[in-house]
Amino acid sequence: MKNNIMLRGMWEKVLLLIIMFFSLNISDALAENEVRNVLFISSYNENFITVPYQIEGIKSVLLKNNVQLDVEYMDSKRFYDEESRRIFHDLLKYKMSKLAAYDAIIVGDDNALQFAMDFQEDLFNGIPVVFLGINDFKRAGLANKNKYMTGIIEETSLKENIEIAYKFNSKATRAVAIVDNTLTGIGDMEQFYSIKDEFKELSFEHINTSEYTFEELENVLENVGDDTILLYLSMFEDKTGKNITIDEAVEILKEHTKVPVYRASIGGVGNGLLGGKMVSYFDSGEIAAQMVMKILNGSSVESVEMVTDSPNRYIFDYNIIKKYNIDEKLIPEESVLINNKVDIFEQYREYIIITLLIIFFLVVLLMVLAYDAIKQRKIEKELMESHEKLDKIAHYDFLTNLPNRIKFKECLKEEIDKGISGAVIMIGLDNFKKINNTLGHEYGNMILKKITDRLSKIADEKHFVARHGGDEFLILVRSESKQELFRCINLLKNLFHEGFVVDNRENHMKASIGVALFPDDGTEAEKIIANADTAMYKAKQSGKSNCLFYTIQMKEELLARNNIETVLREALKNDGFKLVYQPYMSSQTGEAAGYEALIRLKNHNIPPSVFIPVAEECGLIINIGRYVTYEAVSQLRKWKQQGYEPKPISLNFSCKQLKDTQYVECLKKILKDNEIEPEYIEIEITESILLEKAESTMDFLYNLKNMGIKIALDDFGTGFSSLNYLTYIPMNKVKLDKSLIDKFFELNNLSAVENIISLAHSLNFQITAEGIEELKQYESLRNIDCDYFQGYYFSKPLEVIEIEKIYFNKQE
Repeated sequence: MKNNIMLRGMWEKVLLLIIMFFSLNISDALAENEVRNVLFISSYNENFITVPYQIEGIKSVLLKNNVQLDVEYMDSKRFYDEESRRIFHDLLKYKMSKLAAYDAIIVGDDNALQFAMDFQEDLFNGIPVVFLGINDFKRAGLANKNKYMTGIIEETSLKENIEIAYKFNSKATRAVAIVDNTLTGIGDMEQFYSIKDEFKELSFEHINTSEYTFEELENVLENVGDDTILLYLSMFEDKTGKNITIDEAVEILKEHTKVPVYRASIGGVGNGLLGGKMVSYFDSGEIAAQMVMKILNGSSVESVEMVTDSPNRYIFDYNIIKKYNIDEKLIPEESVLINNKVDIFEQYREYIIITLLIIFFLVVLLMVLAYDAIKQRKIEKELMESHEKLDKIAHYDFLTNLPNRIKFKECLKEEIDKGISGAVIMIGLDNFKKINNTLGHEYGNMILKKITDRLSKIADEKHFVARHGGDEFLILVRSESKQELFRCINLLKNLFHEGFVVDNRENHMKASIGVALFPDDGTEAEKIIANADTAMYKAKQSGKSNCLFYTIQMKEELLARNNIETVLREALKNDGFKLVYQPYMSSQTGEAAGYEALIRLKNHNIPPSVFIPVAEECGLIINIGRYVTYEAVSQLRKWKQQGYEPKPISLNFSCKQLKDTQYVECLKKILKDNEIEPEYIEIEITESILLEKAESTMDFLYNLKNMGIKIALDDFGTGFSSLNYLTYIPMNKVKLDKSLIDKFFELNNLSAVENIISLAHSLNFQITAEGIEELKQYESLRNIDCDYFQGYYFSKPLEVIEIEKIYFNKQE
């Protein structure tokens, strides 16, 4: 009986163990089948050189752990302002409202981290956020204080690179960094000068590419001497706003430097740059993904400490080592040497000698060495495949698999060297930005792939098709026949007759085409491509969906525009501007009620209608706007000191000046310094500022209104929704455009103008009639209660001395 009880107890224990075993396995199986979702937000786009490596590193960890990865691109290298951030925010918020919730967010680089910090409560409330690729250590530290944020910083090894460079060239007397004015470039410059005190023997200098055109930069680089340690940090834009890729920057450096170029980040090593200690973006992605897995497996975000040791390693181009006769003994042992043909015997000398000594005694060791040889061959094969992959990355577009701009340039140069005539066709999609802004970059990429499929069908031995970048494509026509060229152009036009269907949605796309002939339009590949680009943009300016051939006049127009920009820059430096004032008259008193300040060039007969658009395009409008503000307020102070009755001055405000986020504070300071009340300044805005009721625009107008500045809507009647603007703009005055008044006088329909005036008065707005040139216009408008009048009937714009003589009773 006792044995039966013991036996039954033993079976109960065995049964319990079996149940526990199957329960654990079922739980593990369920856990393995549970799909978790992670979103990666990149600051840039899929074509930016670091992004694919970051994604590969992240996927190497997440995919094997059954974690689904989604990717969204901010594309902040090309679009980074409040509007683009708002559009990206709205699109992401919409997607997140429709998709399954994310278990964690990974953000790549500084702009994406700042976005996550700004909109954490709105978009990512309670969701763990892991960052990587962060250059701004203060931002990383601030984010790490948030209980839902941690990550890995990206510390550029500038100190180590200068140290190794100084070992390689002990005669160096200065360290020079190549930077630009982008957000990345500013951070790079700060890091560079932060280590200056650690190198007393070197002078620290920088070359800012945003202060030169790329052509001017080439001359600067060619003058860099052997006493210089040259570091390439950032080189994305020049002073004209032109942007280039890292590959294009490397081409310039390779062709125009006489010293080794050091690099602390990916790109260029193996293609002409020496290299240095670099960030491994794959390793950074892998570490960030491992941190995510710790959190998903139960660790709190606060317990996962921020990684401050950036995964950097030395990488050098062996060809450049040889080119500059650098002592190989100085190269750190852990370095990776690209283009180095390794001598197998030298690399495995000890193993081979030992193997020869003991091969007769140990058969097992022979088998181990055979296995090692097989493994080595596998590594060599993987290295060869890796080189082929790197070559494809360098010469083919990541998204479309078409040859890229570098490959196209090489093929064009070959044709030019053969002395063959032909043509380069540049295709630019019209309004493609609207697709990306409304439907998202992923959707836009699918359309680009559809367009690529059609373009690829015309590719043959006579037509070489490539992607120039963004929404632009290049065609190389290898034929002297004009008939063949026009046949190709017609084929390209026909490609866009039918819509492109993506996600069951038909998208009708149009394209502008520019054509440059060689050798007629140039004998250098870069120049021919630039000329085709000029013709394409001229086609866009001429109404889009056009095809234009390059002409010298196009270049002359570009030169004229550049000359005007030079004149404006010179005028800002050397007091080359002046203000004239046109009075506006009161219908009640018949006297001048105030003056409109109008800017002029002192030494050039270029009208504002010509130079203002150029100033807006090149960004000088902000400095010009501040000049006008300062001069007008200063003139008010002078008149006040001379005892004249102060009267308001109105200033014209361009929509491009909205980028001057410090304008309101600047205006406050100018008024305070000159002891002028805000009520004597009136800001005139146009309807172009109000095409979208952007929150930032309305905040700007309300800030002006709240400080006592008067606001006038200028050129009223030239837009499409003028009456709608009257309902929400915080303004004081409406200025009726001359074209509107002339039209109603021509139609003998003053009742329409009277209705507009009545509506404005009902909303407590005053009315100014612009462009008054005849007595009957003045009398008719005065009879229907128009408040103010301005035009040549009363006065043209006058110099200050004429204003004082006529309106301040200074006549002799």
